[in-house]
Amino acid sequence: MSLHRLLGFRAAVADPAALDAYYAELGLTGDATSGYTGSDGGAAVTIDEAPFRRLIAIDIGCHDDRDLDAVQQRLEARGACPMRESESVSVLDSASRVQITVRVAEPEPEPATPPVALVTPNVPGAVVRINERSPAVFGAPRPPRRLGHLVIGTPDLRATRDLLVDGIGCKVSDEFDGVIHFLRCSTEHHNIGLVHSPVPILQHYSWECDDLDHVGYTATALYRRDPSRDAWGLGRHFAGSNFYWYLRDPAGSFLELYSDLDRITDDTEWEHRGRTPMSLEHSVNTWGPNLPTEFVEPHDLAELEAGWATLTFD
Repeated sequence: MSLHRLLGFRAAVADPAALDAYYAELGLTGDATSGYTGSDGGAAVTIDEAPFRRLIAIDIGCHDDRDLDAVQQRLEARGACPMRESESVSVLDSASRVQITVRVAEPEPEPATPPVALVTPNVPGAVVRINERSPAVFGAPRPPRRLGHLVIGTPDLRATRDLLVDGIGCKVSDEFDGVIHFLRCSTEHHNIGLVHSPVPILQHYSWECDDLDHVGYTATALYRRDPSRDAWGLGRHFAGSNFYWYLRDPAGSFLELYSDLDRITDDTEWEHRGRTPMSLEHSVNTWGPNLPTEFVEPHDLAELEAGWATLTFD
């Protein structure tokens, strides 16, 4: 695959200081300009200040100039007008108004710390722990490992999907046409998701944790400091197979903590063994609470519509 990882995204919010404090609670490092990252570094979130929240740009990594040439040629064949620089190609998605940039980048760095040893549970017929508590109960909140993916709300789902797939070169992992699309630019099941929205939004963004206990401890710490942050979870998605817990961030987007996401290293094998037709039921989750209505219609939709109405584009 010529693309190899998500490098990060840039968003705008009305109160960057509030988001900075929230990220500090979560344990992220960095700042709004250099980018916030998890304990392993990697993909970063940078933040601008603006009257209303919006996603501005996404960066995707590729291997070399030949990959950039291929992206540029595909975009131009679609009638787009990409901007080529020495180590990047950029294009504006006219539907989501997001600037998508593919740039030459090093592979994702190795984890800063080794994987946490997973706790083997007691199960019927295979008891491994006797006369002692599970070590999992002695855990504590800790920063998520890395930014894994984001989901874009776009007024033209098909146009944004086709630009990312046919122009940029992302691959389709799963999709329920007209409802949701899961795209990858790495071996992860998805790095970019797409849903319909009346106006462009950053619907949610997701940080990877080691395991379910890591998700639980870290989400619980944020929730207990402010119960209004709790949004949706705990559950397990069908697409991607991952555990999830969603929280509200101060800007109005949803922040997901997740673990155990599907990995795809062989496209043929995935299409043969992994990819399963999605239904409306499975477009949300396989178990867990019902999808909150605000995931479909944001609570601040009127504010976002008013904000977009003030913007003009050439």
